[in-house]
Amino acid sequence: MRILVTGATGSLGQELCPMLEREGWLFWATNSKIFDITNTKMVNEIINKVSLDFIIHLAAYTNIDMAETHKQEAFKVNHIGTKNLAKIAKKLDVPILYISTDNIFDGKKDSPYKTDDSANPLNVYGMSKLKGEEEILKTCKKYYIIRTGWLYGKGSKNYVDTMLTFSMLRREISVVNDQIGCPTWTKDLCEKIIDIMKNNKPYGTYHLCSSGQASWADFTKKIFEIKKRNVCINAIDKSDFPRPAKRPHYCVLNNDNTLPDWEESLEKYLIGK
Repeated sequence: MRILVTGATGSLGQELCPMLEREGWLFWATNSKIFDITNTKMVNEIINKVSLDFIIHLAAYTNIDMAETHKQEAFKVNHIGTKNLAKIAKKLDVPILYISTDNIFDGKKDSPYKTDDSANPLNVYGMSKLKGEEEILKTCKKYYIIRTGWLYGKGSKNYVDTMLTFSMLRREISVVNDQIGCPTWTKDLCEKIIDIMKNNKPYGTYHLCSSGQASWADFTKKIFEIKKRNVCINAIDKSDFPRPAKRPHYCVLNNDNTLPDWEESLEKYLIGK
């Protein structure tokens, strides 16, 4: 299989690419420096020179707070970049796998979001990713839209590693307790992506995140518990910690238990750290 991977140097890409290699698949690992997905002319010129069987679209503008003041850039990458990739997938008649987000929902439900629930983003990031979804749906017949959230893993700065650093510098940390989601290990997500590709799963939209749910305070307590760090956690409301972008209060996705429980995966990730 010949695969184009965008955003290959990001956290997901660094986890996924070695897995693609172990499968014996040929892949072209790209990042924005060598393959600008927002440059329509460049995209078309390069794609016309290669032969592909699959597109894995990981590239994204992911800084939720920064997107509020850099709206044009966020939409350029997440909307226009995805539109360009969707057109190429259609032209080559190959499947495209697009990573989306739990931030397309407004968090007003009190039960896990299903794939067919109505989207209503609260922030620019969520809006731009939803526009990307719409381009995939409008343009492609062969597609996988993968919604996920609260990712942590190797290859980049993430919440788990940041909290471990804080635990060495502070004996007390304030953490939001009224925002609920699904902490998800990138390794679990990437293993499921490989499974989808190997077994030609039905095209469509998938929710792939860890099973269970947690607040940021719950998540942080578990990190310190596993690593035996003696840090006092002050649980606060998100209103006490204002940020540029609004976050959904409840962004738990219904994943039909396709990935392991978040606590189990977190413990595996932290082994050896």
